[in-house]
Amino acid sequence: MKTCTLLICLLLSTTASYAAAQSGGYISAPFTVCLEAENANSDAPISPDPNASGGLTRGTRDSGDYFVQYQTDVPTTGKYLVTIRYYAEQNAQVSVSVNGGTPTQLELPASHSWNIVWKEHTFEVDLPKGNNWIRIKELAGSDVRQDKACWTENGPSDPEEETPVDCNYVVGSIVSDLYPSCGQGIAVSADCGGNCAGLTYKWSGPGVDASGASISFYAPSENGTFTYTRTSSKPGCADQTSDFKLTITDCGQGPFQICLEAEDAGGTGPVTEDPNASGGKTRGAQDRDDYTVYYVVHDVQTEGPHAVTFRYYAPANTAVEVKINDEIQPHKIELPASNSWNIVWKEYTVLFTLKKGLNVIFVKGLPGYSPVRHDKICIEQMPGIPPGCDFAVTAQASTSTPQCGAQVTLSANCTGPDCAGIFYNWTGANGFARYTQNIDVTAPSVNGSDGYNVAAGKDGCAYKNAFVGFTVTNCPPVDEPFSACIEAEQSASNGPGSDDPNASNGQTRGAQNNYNYFVDYQVKGITKAGFFPVTLRYYAASNAQVSVSVNGTVVIPTLNLASTHSWNIVAREETFYITLFENMNTIRIEGLPGAAIRQDKICIGPDQNVYTRMAAPGALEMQSDTPSLQAFPNPAHGEFKAVFQLPVGVLGTLRITDTQGRVWHERVVKGKGANQERIALPGAPEGIYLLQVKKPDSVEIKKILLTR
Repeated sequence: MKTCTLLICLLLSTTASYAAAQSGGYISAPFTVCLEAENANSDAPISPDPNASGGLTRGTRDSGDYFVQYQTDVPTTGKYLVTIRYYAEQNAQVSVSVNGGTPTQLELPASHSWNIVWKEHTFEVDLPKGNNWIRIKELAGSDVRQDKACWTENGPSDPEEETPVDCNYVVGSIVSDLYPSCGQGIAVSADCGGNCAGLTYKWSGPGVDASGASISFYAPSENGTFTYTRTSSKPGCADQTSDFKLTITDCGQGPFQICLEAEDAGGTGPVTEDPNASGGKTRGAQDRDDYTVYYVVHDVQTEGPHAVTFRYYAPANTAVEVKINDEIQPHKIELPASNSWNIVWKEYTVLFTLKKGLNVIFVKGLPGYSPVRHDKICIEQMPGIPPGCDFAVTAQASTSTPQCGAQVTLSANCTGPDCAGIFYNWTGANGFARYTQNIDVTAPSVNGSDGYNVAAGKDGCAYKNAFVGFTVTNCPPVDEPFSACIEAEQSASNGPGSDDPNASNGQTRGAQNNYNYFVDYQVKGITKAGFFPVTLRYYAASNAQVSVSVNGTVVIPTLNLASTHSWNIVAREETFYITLFENMNTIRIEGLPGAAIRQDKICIGPDQNVYTRMAAPGALEMQSDTPSLQAFPNPAHGEFKAVFQLPVGVLGTLRITDTQGRVWHERVVKGKGANQERIALPGAPEGIYLLQVKKPDSVEIKKILLTR
């Protein structure tokens, strides 16, 4: 009996211990998930590997800074062990950042293999419940080929002391004027007493949707009593709300009218005195044709057509562009001359659609037209029944992550009581335009993001805009273009070899007393036949001539080479274009009667700068006008692609300047072999621009024409 009692007690004790462990909040079977690098967000190329866990990896040699970002949901807040499986031929340094936090540096021990023997390294991170991401990025000088990362729950986070929330506070509203005039400016602030730390405020009402302890807005432009609400919020406390009312009695019954002075508006044009101007001042100067003015129009009473009258001075017929609110395409307005810069003004009226409430009218001079001196604008609501403009537009894509080059359907939807009669304008890069509610587009064939804007319009109503974007991440890496340099002294030749400290490899081929030498350069590894630039580096004391043959066939009977005025000090380069075939080619460069040349090397491929000349004077023009820098489209409507060659991993600078030297766009680019860079110049005026690609050893330039 005693034995039985003891056994029961032991069982009860075990059960109680198990229950206590379960109620303690930590599950004995930890959460574990493994994430493949090839399925994660990354800028690293994907390559097959039969030894990898999923048959694929991310990373390549000599990259320097590729990252892989692993992302998933975790069930509980706590500590997690992250085990990364990787290949590294030597110890590698990486940075680890969690959910965008401060990166920490880790050293990954070498696996002593790039594709056979992998290694694993484990570190610990704190993660909150829900979605998390961990970015592992190479540091300079390190090469890591990432295979996968496994996350394993490792216990609760360190406990934090919780301070009780103090909800003992009272909030009121201080209003500058409860009985304002029609359209008068109003200032409101929150007045808090008690424990107010951590409070946030939100304000709502007719035409108001704002946050902050103090806000300003304009009273309605119609008679009536209007209610506004302040909501006070604090974590751990219930929201408190309070209302105040504005009463307006002096709004007129006529159509909306207002005049705005240019000198009181924003803009880039200088303000100058003028006794003939309506307010004694104007905006604009004769030194530039592209000055801007932007007028802010408050309290438009109804959405619909409004007459906008521009008062200005212009010595000759001119033109400006006008944008209303967030319109994508500006209006080009031609203005007749006032035939005076500061004595006789002129007025010109244009009909625009304004929305109810706040509007912005942006005016900018156009390059190539006479400068404009702006005095004021006057706005008047047109008579008649206002159109029904209570609608909104949304847009979505059939997928936000389409396959490489796949078709994507973009759809626009109108909501609201006034959707009847709506029309749609889709716009995108490179002048793209469509005019139906739903359209089909093709996703890019290179990794990156793209998007389109849709403007929903209706006669008499302002445009409503929506943007829809998508991202492509699964396109294969762009093939690196073929390039190679071949030394003359390492090639077959009937010419003698000689030492030269100024030569690319310390030696050359050729002799000063004999022109009749040749060098046979063997070019291996061409993957596809094509038209290739070949750059010959040489010395010639006088102007010389050579012939060029490929695989025994003469392709350039006579190639003129400018003198370097030196036999062994000053070299120069000459570029010509020839057809090369797949696999092996032999290029023979042979001297012709006349001056002798001393051959140093040749370089083949688009990575060579076909414009470069060395220090020697009198360089000839290159024999082909095939450029390596291109822009598409050209002319462009403010956005285009620059296509150029930059060796993989090499840094260059992309710059856009106008003909006066002003820089409109500049950024550092990293070589991918064949680079395609999208450039947008939304605020640049029409005209000629220079596209420049600055490389470590050269600069390439292309003219671009922007039109609107």
